[in-house]
Amino acid sequence: MVGRRAALARTVAEALAAPDAMGAVLVGEAGIGKTALAHGISRHLQDTLRVLPVRGAAGLRTVPYGALSRYLVGLTPADAESPSAVLRQFLRGITSDLKAQAPPLVLVDDAHALDNESALLIMQLATARKVKVLATACPLPGPVEEFARAGKDGLLAHHVVEPLTLPDVRELCGHVLGGPLLTGTARLLATTTRGNPLLLTMLLEQFRAEGRLVASNGVWRLRGPRPALGAPLTDLLLHGLRERSDAELAALETVAVHGRIPLASLEAVVERGVLARLAQDRLIEVDPLNGQSVSLRHPLHAEALRGSVTAARALDRAGNGRIGIDGSETGPGTVGDALPHPPRNPDRLADWTASVLRTSSPVADAVLLRSARVANRLHNPGLAQEALRAVRDPAPTPASLLETAWVQGTGGNRQLARVLLDEALRTAEDPALARDGAALSLHLDRHLGDGGRALHADVDRWVELLEAEADRRGGGPQEREAADAAVRLLRTAVEILGGTLRAAHGLETAPVSPDLPEEVRLVHHTLLAHALTRSGRPMAASRVLDESRPVLEEDPEHLLTYRDAVSGELILSLIGGGAWDRARDSFHRCYPPEDDGAFLLSGWLDLIDGSRSLHAGRFGEAREHLLLAVEAFRDLDGLHLLEWVSGAAAYACARAGDVPGAQALIEAHGPLTGGSDAVARRMGDAHVAAALGHLGEEGAVARLRSIAARAEGRGSLLVAATALDHAAGLGDRTALRPLAEVTRAFDGDPGSSLHRFATAAADGDRDALVAESEASRQQGYLPLAVRCLEEASLVGPSGAVARGIDRQLGALRTELRAVPGGSAVAPAHEALLTRGEQVIVKLVAAGHTNREIAEIRGVSTRTVEGHLYRIFAKLGISRREVLQQPDPRPSHIPG
Repeated sequence: MVGRRAALARTVAEALAAPDAMGAVLVGEAGIGKTALAHGISRHLQDTLRVLPVRGAAGLRTVPYGALSRYLVGLTPADAESPSAVLRQFLRGITSDLKAQAPPLVLVDDAHALDNESALLIMQLATARKVKVLATACPLPGPVEEFARAGKDGLLAHHVVEPLTLPDVRELCGHVLGGPLLTGTARLLATTTRGNPLLLTMLLEQFRAEGRLVASNGVWRLRGPRPALGAPLTDLLLHGLRERSDAELAALETVAVHGRIPLASLEAVVERGVLARLAQDRLIEVDPLNGQSVSLRHPLHAEALRGSVTAARALDRAGNGRIGIDGSETGPGTVGDALPHPPRNPDRLADWTASVLRTSSPVADAVLLRSARVANRLHNPGLAQEALRAVRDPAPTPASLLETAWVQGTGGNRQLARVLLDEALRTAEDPALARDGAALSLHLDRHLGDGGRALHADVDRWVELLEAEADRRGGGPQEREAADAAVRLLRTAVEILGGTLRAAHGLETAPVSPDLPEEVRLVHHTLLAHALTRSGRPMAASRVLDESRPVLEEDPEHLLTYRDAVSGELILSLIGGGAWDRARDSFHRCYPPEDDGAFLLSGWLDLIDGSRSLHAGRFGEAREHLLLAVEAFRDLDGLHLLEWVSGAAAYACARAGDVPGAQALIEAHGPLTGGSDAVARRMGDAHVAAALGHLGEEGAVARLRSIAARAEGRGSLLVAATALDHAAGLGDRTALRPLAEVTRAFDGDPGSSLHRFATAAADGDRDALVAESEASRQQGYLPLAVRCLEEASLVGPSGAVARGIDRQLGALRTELRAVPGGSAVAPAHEALLTRGEQVIVKLVAAGHTNREIAEIRGVSTRTVEGHLYRIFAKLGISRREVLQQPDPRPSHIPG
């Protein structure tokens, strides 16, 4: 049992063990795990109660006492007609091995299929305190009448067995597979199975047997397009529908073939009574927010029904005399009558296309190419490929070449994708096609690493087509201004993505004309947000993108190529601003559960949780989330952040004490170069250098200062601040002043807190440090709160105030160590000192001043101060005098 199930089992078992308890009923849908839960409860009670198993069965429901037959051996036919004789025989059958003074537990499985006579006898015994009852039942038709009445009267406790939550699904899958599951795969399985454990385990077995569920770097994930259901699972699902009438099955098949269909259209061909029964039995559901559309409640029922329907019957169900695939009513023709009017909504168009292809109906090539484009942008290359194969014109066109290139690029065949893209753009005449081509070129460039030559050429082609289009139309100044603005943005985009954020300065100061096309304004806002986030102003970036989101939602298909970029930049900005909950909300708004992007892009959720855990000092938790994020971004990395995320994961591993994990990520960091944009690469470098520092490498601080200097020169203030912050955390107090300067304009809680800390530490302002420590603690930033007090302990005179700071610091360190999900190893101040630090400790113990130590060691006084800062942090002390004691920390300062 996983998650809440174990707690529920204990709760019910404790209740049943009470002397006055009569029994309980567990209610849940088939396969939800009621029987396993009931057996878990019985195991809790097996030392005190004898368990008597009873099972209801549909075939025995009309047989009096059929469910109790195993306890009525020897009952004569004549006695079988007498309830009192049956009762006596049953008591004789169950009293042979009873525990002293303990009534047995009658465990009734499938109580909804129990015969009335057995139910009445069991409840009579329960009322007389001769037995206790634990029953399981499906919600429809529900427990047998006697049990239902006892539940209403409060004699039997009623417990609903809920579907598995996402954490439950992850736990169960981890148990079955022997390792963690990628968050996106877990979400897909949870959504597809609706948290049903039986269906979940069957899917796991099928996908693993087919080689579609594989482990990579210790993490399990689905590979390739979503697999079709296997025969065992299909048979199980269809078996559950065997008692439905022909009319009900026809209605279910119609809905399954369509995927989603307007209620009004369905009512035109299906009797309302049929629909009412299907809704009452929770086989179909109506979505009031999506045009009163009807779909099958369980996704796997839809897949099973579609797989069992022949092409001819699918065509009949799709047409059904009057229903078009897009939900419009047609005449007596077939599905083809509705084809000139496919849905405008991209998500519905994908459903529409899948429905049409299932019926093998002829579709215009233009519609198929449009569908392929939508499917590719929605991360469904399998559907895109099906649509492209259905195109009747054998001659390749720029549009078909581009979408084929997109399919190949998504599948990892990037060299072929590059060849196809080059050919598509060579013959392209449509600027919109060149726009999509440039977007694909950007992704390919990051992976193929040709120095951006192909990307620049593709952007040049887009510019050429934009200018030619403006000339061809012969428009006025307004059209020419739009074309010029688009060209400028493209040139700026190439510079920004190359890491030169100073190129974005003009984007913030120049107003965006409302007369410009929506596409130009959207690109302008996205590039500006990209630069603002990486310049330490994530909340300003989020405000810019909040203006753009309505534009994206007004024309979702035309601007679909930008959806992931806009959504990703918004989520990243909210992560940077410490707005974790808003970041999660934005992800779910951008990628609703029925969208494939919700599964494929779930690495964002792990990045959100991992970043939050890092700031809170929950390094073990951060490690788990960030390792999953790394694997997710390996599969789909629209913003090219892999090296950034991988570096953060290495840092989390180092702080959590996972030395092998940190070293593996550090070793892999170099070969990753080329898959991320320039700023992401430098962020990864900074985190990796910090991880090396925590693993004891001597040159880590110098490496961090070098990264900071280069980044600041290119306007990458976030990288500079990250590197300087890590350097200060490793003991380089000379990094505090430049850190305060770099973060001067930072916004968002993390950035503002870091600036106040660095400023107070650089100024030696003890009061400000103490105040910021408390503010950081209130925000949940415990590591920063500790650092504030560590700095405060180094400044100001000794005395009562200093002793108070020491007490606060000790309490905070204790609190940090006790954080749930925190590091499982000793904190940083209990690490062994390096050789150089050991020498400095001995010199301090000998009574030398910092200046004298600097002269002896041949370094600056500042360097000695930095070493002492690290020594104090490692040893958990705050006064130089402690080092002059005979043996301040003998277990941590080797002789």
